Amino acid sequence: MGFMGSLHCVGMCGGLITAISMSAKKTWWFGLFTYQLGRITTYAILGLILGFTGLALHDLGGDIIQRFITILAGSLMIIFALNLGGWLPDPVQRLSSWVTRKTGLMQLANSLAKHARLRGWYALGLVNGLLPCGLVYAALAMGIATGNAIHASLMMASFGLGTIPAMMFVPSILQKMSPVFRLNTLRVAAFFMMVLGAITILRSTMHMHAMV
Repeated sequence: MGFMGSLHCVGMCGGLITAISMSAKKTWWFGLFTYQLGRITTYAILGLILGFTGLALHDLGGDIIQRFITILAGSLMIIFALNLGGWLPDPVQRLSSWVTRKTGLMQLANSLAKHARLRGWYALGLVNGLLPCGLVYAALAMGIATGNAIHASLMMASFGLGTIPAMMFVPSILQKMSPVFRLNTLRVAAFFMMVLGAITILRSTMHMHAMV
């Protein structure tokens, strides 16, 4: 899910990564990777918290609530896939851009690019992991649906790892990818993500019918 939706990350966070990569005389790849680890840490912590939340909901309402959460997760994946393919506007993009401006993340990124301090790059990744993002919300919904804190945390960490290739090489991707090729690639990824969302919903509804 992270890998297929990673081109969306290029669009949402590309400006921030490009600022880090291009404002310095030479790209510091180790610093960029440390930034990615910060994002993954935030995702894993959020997954842990929501995994416990899913477990609590399961204890309160049994399997039926967990199945409805799974349906919600699959629906969010389909909605995000429609946005990824360009068929639906992103409802959180303007909010994410506004948060980036108001929190001064772009200025911080420019400052970090000029100083080789791993803790600063890691801290930036931690904060960036909290930015509003439809793809992250869909992944977190899947985390709640697991009803298991450890599984949810590992799932979110895996999701973050899947986004690393695109996020590490944003500048070269933006330079080499034509608009038509990028759109076609996004639509192929969107198709597979819609299939994944549909399978998630189908499995949950089939289980509910079996319970009945």
